[in-house]
Amino acid sequence: MLSNRWAILAILIVVRVAMGFQFQSVASITPIIAADLGLDYTQIGALVGFYMLPGVVMAIPGGFLGSRFADLTMVLFGVGLMALGGVVAGLADNFNFLACGRLLSGAGAVVQSIFLVKMIAEWFDAKSVVTAMAIMLTGWPVGIAIALATLGPLAAHWGWQAVMYLTAIGCILAMGVLWLGYQPPPGSAATSGGRARFRIPRRELAMLCFAGLVWTVYNLAYFSFLSFGPALLIERGMDVTAAGRAISLASWAALPALPLGGYLADRTGRPGLILAISCLLAATATAALPLFDQPYLLCAAIGLFAAAPAGIIMGRAISVMSPARRAQGNAILYTFFYGGMGVIPGLIGWSADSAGTAAAPLYISATILVLSVPLFLALNAASRRRETL
Repeated sequence: MLSNRWAILAILIVVRVAMGFQFQSVASITPIIAADLGLDYTQIGALVGFYMLPGVVMAIPGGFLGSRFADLTMVLFGVGLMALGGVVAGLADNFNFLACGRLLSGAGAVVQSIFLVKMIAEWFDAKSVVTAMAIMLTGWPVGIAIALATLGPLAAHWGWQAVMYLTAIGCILAMGVLWLGYQPPPGSAATSGGRARFRIPRRELAMLCFAGLVWTVYNLAYFSFLSFGPALLIERGMDVTAAGRAISLASWAALPALPLGGYLADRTGRPGLILAISCLLAATATAALPLFDQPYLLCAAIGLFAAAPAGIIMGRAISVMSPARRAQGNAILYTFFYGGMGVIPGLIGWSADSAGTAAAPLYISATILVLSVPLFLALNAASRRRETL
């Protein structure tokens, strides 16, 4: 057991790595899995989205369960479901069976995500929570980068089913690390057996819904790039391994960008300005990817600039939640997030089928990044007005 808050943060990051690795598994091996099962871009996009779709119906019930069970119990349960979903996906021999595995893994991802954020909010104070949240979020691009760099060659050699089993093994390892190393913050009361309640004041609920919308729109841009970027580079002549490595540069570049964005926002007191500059530069690089033959440079730029606002948005979302209602607040936030992530990737995939090119989702991604700027500025202004009341 560990008691240092930064050591605890490192343990929680392992769970995020496993989640990112599993989420990206389908997009990393798109040509292989599409050829074997006869899938089109719409179906690939649907499989990507299915990992998020369970959040529409599970996020709020998950918030209820936070009143009855300890945070650690809920995270372990969620990661266990992720592992089970990986096994089911590995056994699949058609789209429907594979979709079931992705939905099961996604259900587990919903549960653990809600309580992972709550754990960090309780371990860190207001002065450090944005930085801690940004550092925690680095686990996601690390997992994605590992998947992009490794799963294509592994699938080519061992088959895509082996890749799905490998994601289950990653989840089991994350469970072991969490079980052995995590402990609740000093002075916190264990939660178990209490009455499940879900009561949020109307004004706070409205702010949470708006924060959920902003978080969803922002993430849709990056998810579109990660999901269809490899297909675009393969379409332009790169092999699956080279395309995966190029796209993975975005995730590696995101590692310093995530904490740096949070740090700059805390240091300057100008989160809106940091976010606006980052999103506009990321949108420019994303729109340029289908047009210019500089995939490595542009992918790195996308990751660097698109990742910087993540901690800023999440930190602002956490700030509108009352400490006693963080599990319920996260449930609202992730209902929006998983709803958008579950449905819209399939529509974005349809745009590639309709246009006859994987460039279409990249242009959509750039547009969404631009849209994120006024949405966050509105959220930030509304939140500051609320704080002064």
